[in-house]
Amino acid sequence: MSWEVFLGAIGNPILAYWVQAIGSIASIWGAFAVGRSQQKSQLNEAIKAARDRTYALAAVVESAALFVTVLGKVVQAKPAPLHFKENWKLVNRQWLESSVFSLSQLPVHELGTGELVRGYFGILGGIKDISRLIDEALSADALHEQEFTYMYDEVLKQVSIIESSWYGFQMALPNKA
Repeated sequence: MSWEVFLGAIGNPILAYWVQAIGSIASIWGAFAVGRSQQKSQLNEAIKAARDRTYALAAVVESAALFVTVLGKVVQAKPAPLHFKENWKLVNRQWLESSVFSLSQLPVHELGTGELVRGYFGILGGIKDISRLIDEALSADALHEQEFTYMYDEVLKQVSIIESSWYGFQMALPNKA
């Protein structure tokens, strides 16, 4: 008798309708879950790509900031004007010009936050001021010692501002995780 009840229930058209309805609901829910999973995955990939792009741009800013730190150590030693001029002509001028050029080519709007943009402008502005100060000292016709003493002091102030801007820039970077 149990087989007869079982076979009778299977042959019942109402059961077939219920099975079809439950199957339809399950497939709709499954499609929704797959769509949400793909959307979440795409969002995570977009966030990672934006973070990676920010870090790639930050590498250019870092290079410029680290160069300024090295230049600050040179200036802090207050070398004789002739020694500074030779060092400037052979090495440091190209580094500074390269830093300014590289920074000016960055798509700043892609840095992502106001703190990063402000840090960027603090660094770029400071480097341009350093370039101006050094050029003025090198082009002075007289009183070289006084010009260089003034330039060294002012460059060290700009180095301090750039280092502070770089620190703020680093603190504003998104986590790498």
